[in-house]
Amino acid sequence: MEWPSLDTDTLNDLNIETSDMKKHLIIAAVIFCSWPLFSQNNNIYPGEYAADTLFPFNIPLLTIDSTKELNSKTVMAIPKKGKQRKPTVLAFWLTTCMPCHRELSTYTALYPEWKKQANFNLYAISTDFPKNFRSIARIAKEKQFPFEVLWDRDHLFRKVMPGGLNGLPQVFIFDKNGKLAYRHKGFRPGDEVKLFEKIKELQ
Repeated sequence: MEWPSLDTDTLNDLNIETSDMKKHLIIAAVIFCSWPLFSQNNNIYPGEYAADTLFPFNIPLLTIDSTKELNSKTVMAIPKKGKQRKPTVLAFWLTTCMPCHRELSTYTALYPEWKKQANFNLYAISTDFPKNFRSIARIAKEKQFPFEVLWDRDHLFRKVMPGGLNGLPQVFIFDKNGKLAYRHKGFRPGDEVKLFEKIKELQ
């Protein structure tokens, strides 16, 4: 049995179709392999911790040079004796967020006077991606932040804070017993006044 002969034009058409098919298969493979990266959303950094939904949570926090790992339950532990308890302010920020810089610079200027008038904790928690972590220490030193600065490397606070920390800066105040008493998103001049009024109210 003889196979029909193919002319040059037919062979060229077959080669083009085969080449197109290979391209489509490669594109499909790339999309298939990349899909999990885009579908994970907030689970990009699952971490090794089951984050509690109540203060003081259970979240790994790194020092600004990433050399020491702490835990929010230890850092923000509520003393057993009621007289030793005090409100805790959590200010979430990014090194690439200019309103965050203005907010923390304002707190820095007022912090010494605030501490004379009220007893409270203040933690500035960066939610930067690892590629920006070196900027955390640089900015904290340049601006001479007088409060503790920590890094939520795994973005676990997004899972436990109201609103998922959508939009920064955001600040939260927890009362002496760890109950959420105040939250604010964004920063405009005057917001720091409302924040400190709430701190004094919770003394």
